[in-house]
Amino acid sequence: MSIGFKIKKLREEKKLSQPELADILMISQSKLSNIENGQTKSIDFLLMDKVCHYFEKDFEFFIENTTQINNIKKLDGSINNHGTINLFPEVIISEIRKLVEDNKDKENLILALREENKNLRNGK
Repeated sequence: MSIGFKIKKLREEKKLSQPELADILMISQSKLSNIENGQTKSIDFLLMDKVCHYFEKDFEFFIENTTQINNIKKLDGSINNHGTINLFPEVIISEIRKLVEDNKDKENLILALREENKNLRNGK
């Protein structure tokens, strides 16, 4: 079962329309449709993190019974398309978690720097 199909099944179980879930995930309805129908060959890690949090599922749920991933989309938007990568799901999950945590750390740093900049501008 593909990741997109699993997302679709979870959406249907919650009785959500595609536009409703797309709004929750902050993506377009057409992008969600492409993911669910398998027309999107890569899904970025941050979007998958949102999906996991919303449906209260671990990454393992989405890659269960899957040991091959094509065209991995990196956080910088580039795509690793060197053919099929055969990895054990545990390795993939570990790498995804590292990337998500690293991104969250960077987002927190950016927020802290913005707040500090705001305070400096206001003379605090």
